[in-house]
Formats: sequence, structure tokens, C-alpha cells
Amino acid sequence: MFLSKVTFRPDILHNSQLVKVLAGNSYGYHQLLWDLFEQSQRDFLYRTELAKQQNSPDMALEDGPLFFILSQTQPKLDSPLFSVVSKPFAPTLVEGTRLAFRLRANPVVTKKGKRHDLVMDEQIAFYQRIAKELGLTPAASKGALLQQLKPAAIRPQLNDWLLSYLSQTRYFAAVRGLACESLLTLALQEAVSVRLQHWLTDNPSRQGIMSLVSYPVEDEQSDELVEASQFQWQAYQAHPIPEKGKQAQFRSVDLQGELIVHEPQQFLQLLAQGIGPAKGFGCGLMLIKPVIS
Repeated sequence: MFLSKVTFRPDILHNSQLVKVLAGNSYGYHQLLWDLFEQSQRDFLYRTELAKQQNSPDMALEDGPLFFILSQTQPKLDSPLFSVVSKPFAPTLVEGTRLAFRLRANPVVTKKGKRHDLVMDEQIAFYQRIAKELGLTPAASKGALLQQLKPAAIRPQLNDWLLSYLSQTRYFAAVRGLACESLLTLALQEAVSVRLQHWLTDNPSRQGIMSLVSYPVEDEQSDELVEASQFQWQAYQAHPIPEKGKQAQFRSVDLQGELIVHEPQQFLQLLAQGIGPAKGFGCGLMLIKPVIS
């Protein structure tokens, strides 16, 4: 495999409207990047970053997008559009190897044959769980559920439930004195985090290949300890797909943390295949680097 860093050439970046026209168009980027390869079938994964936010000692970076590409074959190095730095990618992994990772993913759950955004599904499920715990009949939509949890009369009960829930999480030592709204935000953050962790490591296609590193969280006042996964999620956002219709879109979320490899060969196959759907829209590429103890 090859791991490449790709940017638009300076003359294209500064003297062409191409970059502006494609801004935010993930599939447009995908079509252009495909021109770096001879194959008629896509054999690469990619991820888009802002170049100015990256530290890259092997290439000069300017404003504009930076693409990370993982491919089975080396991309063309003489593209009229792109500057390309490409290196063989063959990490040496053994059982127990510890890796830091970053992954832009499109997590979905399938219900009645249709794919649904997993983060939104968990948000609704978590609010419905709370509503049931408070003796309410849960609404179906996220907006209606939030309205159900607003009345002042249920706030003391809601506050107690949230404190109990968070006492078993990484946030157990940080909840003292927080308002109910803040507790609800933290609880939702944790519920989605747990669901995303299960999606990443326990999906039938990935189960047993890797696991997340855990670490102890200590309350300095009480000396209590809670084990938490080395995992974060952020940048949850929607991306329009105009070529598929006015309402068409997909959602992505950035995952990062540390993992332990249990099945090295299967893990390498997983990296090559990509994780989750929407690979043509810049999702699925897991970037890794060794964790030095």
C-alpha cells in the first residue's frame, strides 16, 4: 500500500476557480483524485483536511485542502493539478501493538433495510430512555423529546437521574454544581461516545480485531476511580450531495483515540478496505501512528 499527501499545485490553488467551486464537494474531490490512478475501479481511500492546520515536514503547505490517500498502487506523481508526496505504507504490527488513530467516519445503523445516521439514532434513543425513566411517554422526534424534558416540574427528577448516570462515566468527578442543561449535554455526549465505540470495535465485521485502550479517571476529592476508554468524537456534521437531489446528504463524525491490535493481518486488511460507508465522500480512512510508552 501507499500513503500519500496531496495538495493542489500553487498555480491551480491561486489562479483557478476550481478549488472554490469544489469547496465542500466531497464527491467532486473524489472524482479529481481518481485521476491520479490508472484503475477503472476505485482502490483508494481519502480524507480531506485544511492544509494550514497540518504540520508536514515533507511538503510545503499553503491554504486550501490537503488530502491523505491510502491506495493499493502509487498515485501519479506528475499530475497537472496536484502536488503529490507518496510513500510505501507497510506498518509492522504484532498482537498487542498500541496505536493512536484518527478516523472520519459515516456511522450508520440499518433498520428495516434502510440506513440511518447512528449519532442521531442514539441521541433520540437516549432522550427516549430518559423520558421513560421519568414516567413519560416518549415522543418520536428529537425536537419533541427535548420539549418533553423542559418543564420545570420534572427538572429535579431529571437532574437526579443525570447525576446517577454520569456517576458511572468519565465525567463522574466533573459534575458537581453543574446546571441541569450542562448535565444533559455531558450525558448525551457520553451516550453517543459509548455507541460509537461499540460501532467501531464490536461491529460483526470488526469484532475481535482491535479494542480501545482504557485509562483510570480519578476523583481527587474522594479517590474514586472509573475506567474510561481513550476515545473522543467531534466535528459531527452534515454534508449535502447536490448531485443526488436537493435533500440528499450524509453525516460524518471525527473519531480519535488509542487502540490495541489483536489480529494484525485482519487489522491491515481493515485499513485497506476502509471503515464504514461513504468512502467515496472522504470517509473510512483510519490514520494511525505508534504509541510510544
